[in-house]
Amino acid sequence: MPITFRHWVLGGVLITGTFGLTACGGGGGSAAGSGMGQMRLAVADAPVDGAQQVVVEFTGVQLVPANGQAVDITFAAPSTIDLLNQSGTASAQLFDQPIPVGDYGQIRLMVVADGDPSHSYIVLADGTMHGLQVPSGSQTGLKLVSGFTVPSSGVVDYTIDFDLRQAITCPPGQAPACFLKPALRLVDDTTVGNIQGTVAATAVPAGCTPGVYLYAGTVTSPEDMNSAAASTDTNQPLTSKVPVLAPTGGYYYQFTFLPPGTYTIAFTCQAALDNPDQPDTGQVKLQTVNTDVVVTANQTVTVDIP
Repeated sequence: MPITFRHWVLGGVLITGTFGLTACGGGGGSAAGSGMGQMRLAVADAPVDGAQQVVVEFTGVQLVPANGQAVDITFAAPSTIDLLNQSGTASAQLFDQPIPVGDYGQIRLMVVADGDPSHSYIVLADGTMHGLQVPSGSQTGLKLVSGFTVPSSGVVDYTIDFDLRQAITCPPGQAPACFLKPALRLVDDTTVGNIQGTVAATAVPAGCTPGVYLYAGTVTSPEDMNSAAASTDTNQPLTSKVPVLAPTGGYYYQFTFLPPGTYTIAFTCQAALDNPDQPDTGQVKLQTVNTDVVVTANQTVTVDIP
């Protein structure tokens, strides 16, 4: 049975070192357009309960434009990030430097994740270490297909948000390695908001494994995680979290880096039964909390679960 990861927050450590900027790939001309713009790129992490560490070794970043040559940013030495290092809205900056202006359609995070735990690995709650493996990772890295623009003036800030609950699986027969899949999204830091809230202690009775689920739009029939679901299934969650104990009593949860729009929040006491690689019909009972949560840029909205 795959290991199920449920709780995710955001965090990371700052990558230090010297970066080199080059253009490569087919075709002539500039990488994306004429002139240079300033771009900052960071990664935000989605830690999960069931793991003590999730360490990924990065060697660089490739930006693929709509037209022209790709832009390679190569780290002078491999850099590692423990994706469970911090919490809240912290992020780890990958680079802050001039980038050729223009429209881009893909980002590749170049990682060393071949199943060898000396490079990328996960340490589970029981202390066992497993190497992380990205199929063809040494050639293609972790791909994120998402359009963005680097303008000729000003600075653009983007964050790549990992959802480790969907990204990591440890299927039977693959031990000691686990798979790291590209469950990523690109967000513009200047246009996103947050949702946070508390879960009353009375909502978490003995034997309850709480989980808070987030959906895009208005959803009245919320489903559990299922990576095999059709892309047209609007009842699938964007992500989920296991709330953590709050110092003042009860529990606390937070969803961050959310594009403006309307969202639905649902709650379950069967989060431990949710296998993100398949439907768990009848096992994970979800109760809708709010179907009209409006997120605006640079604002945090509170949705408490009584």
